[in-house]
Amino acid sequence: MRLTAATLVAGTLAGCVSAPPAPIDPAHTAERLTTRSLDDPRIARALTSAGLPSPQEAGWSLDSLTAAAWTLRPEVAAAAADVAAANAAQRVAGQLPNPVLSLGPAYLSHNANANVSPWVMAASLGFTIETGGKRAIRKAQARAALQVLQWQSAETLWQTRQDVRKALLEWQLAGLSLALAEQEAALRADISNWVDTEIRFGAAAQPERLTAQTGLAQAQAQLRTARGELAAAQAALAASLGVVTENLPLERVQPVALDSLPDPAATPRARWREWSVLNRLSINRALADYQVAEQELRMAVAKQYPDISFGPGYTYDKGDSVITLALGLTLPVLHTERAQINAALAARQKVATHFEVTQGQALAQVDTALARYIAAYASLEQTRKAEAAVATAVSSAQRRLNEGAADRGELLSAQLASVTARRATLDAVRSATSALELLEESVQRPVWPLSKLTVQEPRVAGAEDRK
Repeated sequence: MRLTAATLVAGTLAGCVSAPPAPIDPAHTAERLTTRSLDDPRIARALTSAGLPSPQEAGWSLDSLTAAAWTLRPEVAAAAADVAAANAAQRVAGQLPNPVLSLGPAYLSHNANANVSPWVMAASLGFTIETGGKRAIRKAQARAALQVLQWQSAETLWQTRQDVRKALLEWQLAGLSLALAEQEAALRADISNWVDTEIRFGAAAQPERLTAQTGLAQAQAQLRTARGELAAAQAALAASLGVVTENLPLERVQPVALDSLPDPAATPRARWREWSVLNRLSINRALADYQVAEQELRMAVAKQYPDISFGPGYTYDKGDSVITLALGLTLPVLHTERAQINAALAARQKVATHFEVTQGQALAQVDTALARYIAAYASLEQTRKAEAAVATAVSSAQRRLNEGAADRGELLSAQLASVTARRATLDAVRSATSALELLEESVQRPVWPLSKLTVQEPRVAGAEDRK
């Protein structure tokens, strides 16, 4: 018996493993974060895996920037770590309970026979039989929890893509706004010089000079603001990728075709709603949450059936060896599992209600976002027509100036009106892209620009997982 017990204990200790130390060095982590760049070899592998061209040849498109952000952003790595931990927990959930070895030496304080040792040795080995399908349910619980984290990881990837898209568009729009501000400042300076010339020849008065100088001062202030907004947009774009501004290769970033916004009438309203209430990532995550609650209920029901423990035992008492076989189970004397089952039922109903709320909010969001984009798209079409009309007026003024039928002031005024019209169009583009961003968020799928990237969706548990 001593040899057997020693063997079991030695075998148990031999199976133990120790976790290697993994200290966190804040200084090293900060240095690693600040030195990241888009030249990271992991990004090149990610682009190749996604079937995207090399940025060295084609530049950094929205897709390639998104792939880089998926590689560098800590949030994406954290979501992947959650999934990996859930995968590990899924393997643990399927394990059988280990047997329990019990050693029970005792000492007899009153020993009638002094010639016999007062020590009594006892040992038992207990095995647990799980009833009610608890092991299968535990595995299903782990699978359901894994699917929740997989959907959360997909949402993290989607949100990262939206961050990059928004930052890229803001940077591009800020650059166009700066170009218009520079043109207006130059035109205002030309107008101010022209007014000064007119005053010298008696063709203008001091109030016109004051108006021209005020306009020039406002244009210069607007120019300084535009430069600051461009710098902020560059920093935001770098942050969306997980790099610092100095490591952002702006000269190789591909702009988005702002003149290719999709016509909202091209997609039926019913299609938008279907994408929102059926295929949206948050809807699928809420459905996975329901599966978790369902498995919790199954476990609560299964706990009504007590687990059975049995095992052989050995007792050495005053020279006698006794072999025993013990059988045990939990008796529902103090309480039953009814309260736990009712709690699990209430939790499942809560999650089911939350699922309906999530679907309802998604439906309301897609209708609101679509209405806003329809209005913004119509406004953009009107401003583009107005810009075209002003461009025609500029051409007419230039032709009349060449023919001697107009002066330079008329041409400068027409050119200034053209800048104003183009700024109105740029503002309409900004409103339309913002509305389109909300529409994309309501369906959680790329609408514009279209994407070649795909998010790996988790496998939804089938009937075999619910057995």
